Amino acid sequence: MRRVTLALTDASRWSWEMRVSLAGVGSVVGLVAAWLYLNLPVLMLPVLIVGSLLLVLALRYPITGVLAVVAAQYVPLGVGGITIFQIVGGSVAVLCLVYFGLTRHGLVFSWIVLPLMAFIFLTLHSLSYTHDVAMTHYVLRKLILNVLFCLLLINVVDDFKKVRGVVWAVAGMALVNAVAGMIQFAIGITVGSRAKGFQENENQLGEISALGLIVAIYVFLYGDRWWKQLLGLMMCAGLSMGLVSSISRGAVLALLAGVAWIAFRESQHRSRVIIIALLGLLAFPFLPESFLDRFKNINTDVQGTVILHQRVGLTTRGYFNKAGIKIWKANPILGVGLGNYGYYYVQPEFNPGLLGGKKVPPHNIYVQALAETGTVGFLVLFWWIVQAGYNFWRAERRFLGDRAGRATSRASEALTVVVLVDYFSGGNLVNSTLAMVLTLSYLCRRAAQQEEHLPASREVIGEPALGGTYG
Repeated sequence: MRRVTLALTDASRWSWEMRVSLAGVGSVVGLVAAWLYLNLPVLMLPVLIVGSLLLVLALRYPITGVLAVVAAQYVPLGVGGITIFQIVGGSVAVLCLVYFGLTRHGLVFSWIVLPLMAFIFLTLHSLSYTHDVAMTHYVLRKLILNVLFCLLLINVVDDFKKVRGVVWAVAGMALVNAVAGMIQFAIGITVGSRAKGFQENENQLGEISALGLIVAIYVFLYGDRWWKQLLGLMMCAGLSMGLVSSISRGAVLALLAGVAWIAFRESQHRSRVIIIALLGLLAFPFLPESFLDRFKNINTDVQGTVILHQRVGLTTRGYFNKAGIKIWKANPILGVGLGNYGYYYVQPEFNPGLLGGKKVPPHNIYVQALAETGTVGFLVLFWWIVQAGYNFWRAERRFLGDRAGRATSRASEALTVVVLVDYFSGGNLVNSTLAMVLTLSYLCRRAAQQEEHLPASREVIGEPALGGTYG
């Protein structure tokens, strides 16, 4: 009995067989419980059990589990109303965090997670007056999952080599979705001439394609061999097809903002940035007519979205923003509760003159923060973003002498810029991409701190950057 007690209290000495047994039994029990509780089809149970093998693998190779979780969020297939990301992400995160807590005698925590937890408390507060219980519960599940996701990243990803793994996972899933979108566009499986790849809508295809393009641009900029530069350009070509087939104006404008940021940051690679810009101009005549049509009145559309006091001429997003501001003004401190925007949008005193349903999202995380969480929530969002900027600033001040680390940190910066600009016209406060991208800032800061203390003999001048492998 004493031996059993010692074995359980000193988890670092657990044998591989014991870890596999505990993980396997725990996973199967959890999956069967989910099957009974969620009334999943019996035929889906073997699929979930196969998925549990990944959980076992994640205990041995945690970074593999992290990359699987990142990839799963970009294939939003549902099983019994729950996405693969929620199943894989939640299970991997819980198992890994429990394992790390036992073997490391504690978990790493970061301030970057606190704003997410603040949004959870704001949502819990709104339960007393929520008008859509299902939507509010969905928001809570997503927020809790995002906290677990961020904690998983923080506890597993602790150097630039692993950060590159996360960035490459995003780029890989972007390329897969771009190819799917291109095929859909070519054979006519579209919604109003717009493809969506494996995403839930066309704007999400544009978002992931824009993120992938940022990574591809950095592969080209920091490639120290001709074939790495060529790889970056080929990735740019493939991902551009995903962006074009989605015909997402918000994603295109966000990408342009990201490229402008890159041009500002990468003065030593300005000639390569100019090459990227010239290639984009050369491709302009080959863009499809449906893509160009959506950008013909972009000046008027942007103006109608920003200037909210006018009564006519607003875009759809403009009407959503106008309603959000009205809702905020009526509930300025704590808002109406996350998930309740649609309920108030259809009310006559808030509706700006455009029909909609109770499920309509705000399509703007900043307006959403104001309307659904009030001034308090908006300040929490601002705090979250400032934290990310501060983390990147600290990372830049640390030792970033190695080429790969600098490329990874600056690519993460550009990804953050793209997401924050894109979410002016799309996205949601509970989107996992937003949580992941803002968490990248802390990962880069910690990786830079570790590099600062590496011996000089460990520095490798010719180490491959994003054009290489992540290990």
